[in-house]
Amino acid sequence: MNVKNLHEWDVDKYEAEKIQDELKGKVIIKPLEKNIKIICGIDSDYSEDKIKTCAVLVEYPDLEILEIVENQSKVKFPYIPGLLAFREGENIIKVVEKIENDVDVFIFDGHGIAHPKKFGLASHIGILIEKPSIGCAKKLLFGYYSEPPNFPLSSTFIKDSEGEIIGHALRNYTGSIIFISPGHLIDFKDSLTVIIKCLKEEYQLPYPLYLAHKYSKFSNQTFY
Repeated sequence: MNVKNLHEWDVDKYEAEKIQDELKGKVIIKPLEKNIKIICGIDSDYSEDKIKTCAVLVEYPDLEILEIVENQSKVKFPYIPGLLAFREGENIIKVVEKIENDVDVFIFDGHGIAHPKKFGLASHIGILIEKPSIGCAKKLLFGYYSEPPNFPLSSTFIKDSEGEIIGHALRNYTGSIIFISPGHLIDFKDSLTVIIKCLKEEYQLPYPLYLAHKYSKFSNQTFY
């Protein structure tokens, strides 16, 4: 898969923020242009100074596993809220470059435009790989929302301080709430639809992301 080389990864906090400001204008929120056949979930885990990132590709909509790839490297950037892409992005790109199948939509454990700069992990990586991307997280980073009604697949909008819609709060089948926002080359409606169709009753996260979370664990030595 082709990846745009738009910036260096070995930067400090101030350089990272400058890069975000330079790239955020490239984000495009629009409906999907083609039918989805393959979805990829990507998540990372940490062990001391190491990061392990895993990508799990599934057929859509039956969610059968097609491919799993991973990569491990040394963590170079500290954890700073809002700058997750600079902690995980370089390793994510190394994983993406190993993928053999043509992915239609990526789901990242993080946020898209539901972010202080409207440029979260899913938006950042989406720009670099030029693929539709969705952010899906268990915690809200930015904005506010009303509690969705207490039944599965109910949702409410996430809004910023000015009342602009930046994502959805979705109640899954387990009763917990996950936070969804478009990253790049996808809109709010399609992001929500994809996540809903990827949910299974027994898991909190959409299935491709659940699998990526599972296989990314350093403690999990079993590989597909």
